[in-house]
Order: sequence, then C-alpha cells, then structure tokens
Amino acid sequence: MFEEYDVKTLGLFYISKLITFYAGFYGCFILHHAFAVPVVVSAATVGLLGSFIPYTSRFKRHPQAAVYAGAFAGMCSQDIIQTQSEIITVSLVGAFIYTLLRNVFVGIGGKLGAIAFTAVASVVLVKGLVL
Repeated sequence: MFEEYDVKTLGLFYISKLITFYAGFYGCFILHHAFAVPVVVSAATVGLLGSFIPYTSRFKRHPQAAVYAGAFAGMCSQDIIQTQSEIITVSLVGAFIYTLLRNVFVGIGGKLGAIAFTAVASVVLVKGLVL
C-alpha cells in the first residue's frame, strides 16, 4: 500500500508538502481576508497558480495537490484561525496528514478537502482545549 521511502526522502517529501501547503493556505487566506476576494475565487486562483509548480518524477504531482489542500484550509474564517502561528500550525498538521495519506485513497474524491478539514479542526480543537 505504501511506497517505501528512506528517511531522507520522506523528510524531503514532508518539507516540500509543508512549504506548498503553507503557500496554498496563506495565499487563499490573504486573498480572501486582506483583498476581499470571494473565498471560492481565492481557492481557485491559488489552486490554478499552484498547478504551475514544476515537479520531479520522484514526488509526482504531490506538490500541486498540497497547494490545493492548503487552499482548501485557507478558506476558513478569520474568526477561527487568527494568528500567523495558527497558520503555521495548521500547515504543519496538514503536511503531516498529507504525508501519512500520500498513497491512500488514490483516485477517490475528497481527499484534499478532508486533509484540510482535519488539519484546521484539530488545531481549533487543541486551541479550545488549551485556552
């Protein structure tokens, strides 16, 4: 089920997912909240721009997919995610979940949205439990 990756390759995979998930999240979040672009248009724009990221055969199209998953997460309300540290935390969790599920549910719709929802919901849940 899972492709075998050595630790170095898996680390590079996670770092690339973290960077691209964060870019997608932050791009969508800023377009919507700072520039008042409708949230669906923000996510679509970020997803379109993310599709132009060059990729290697080693990671297939995972960087582009991670940008789109980040854009889905970036569609959340500013009342839920308020600080830069929360954006980074959601990105860390989202990239981790994406890395875990990299070869699960292949070809089944909803995986990217589910990753985004789980990342945001887990950060909100922990924030609610701590505060």
